[in-house]
Amino acid sequence: MNKNWLIPIFTIIFFGIESNFTNFFPSFLFSENWVFVPRFLLIFFLLQAIYYDEKSAYIYSFVMGLVVDIVFVDILGVHLFWYPATVYVISKIMKSVHPYFIIVTIVSLFGITIFDFGIYAFYYALQITDQSVQSFVSERLFPTLIMNFTFYVIVFYPLRNYFKKIKKQRDEEKGMFQT
Repeated sequence: MNKNWLIPIFTIIFFGIESNFTNFFPSFLFSENWVFVPRFLLIFFLLQAIYYDEKSAYIYSFVMGLVVDIVFVDILGVHLFWYPATVYVISKIMKSVHPYFIIVTIVSLFGITIFDFGIYAFYYALQITDQSVQSFVSERLFPTLIMNFTFYVIVFYPLRNYFKKIKKQRDEEKGMFQT
């Protein structure tokens, strides 16, 4: 049985969780200046590109980038560009290394860093933000990486196993129809 239909469901679930996460996150436990930004969709897309299919990860990241821009951002194109661009860079890096947990973790955190710096640079260039780089790194990027690392550790094995399973099914189905 083909379980590809779970990918759009996971995408919608992660979008919903990411959208509402800050409403329920106990930020009072941490510094007042820290800003935690969930990047759950990005983690999902990166794992999809690494363990299942790059092309579908590009498509989903493009579509969801557009949705995020329409729903949350006044400027179309920020997430529309950075989601697929980050997936592309990370998938190219992963082609030259083994997809072990620690390596994928480091590369995924690097992907989140690329993504956040890209969005920060875009907003800084348009003068939407005047936050200094040092302030951005200490108050936003660092807390974001910590929070997303925690999420990553929780979802890594279930998502990796799911993507490997449906990739194996897809490859077996492809092999059945070749002569």
